[in-house]
Amino acid sequence: MIAEKPRVAKDIARIIGATGRNDGYLSGNGYMVTWAFGHLIQLAMPEAYG
Repeated sequence: MIAEKPRVAKDIARIIGATGRNDGYLSGNGYMVTWAFGHLIQLAMPEAYG
């Protein structure tokens, strides 16, 4: 799973039981959770839509 920021990643990891701390991600219970800084995607300009 990829979250927008570390705080959100920590909340998700807590809920799904991923409590292991690694370099740049949290893991456990069959999951890996990492994060980015800022928005991962954005909407295209109106003329890009058909």
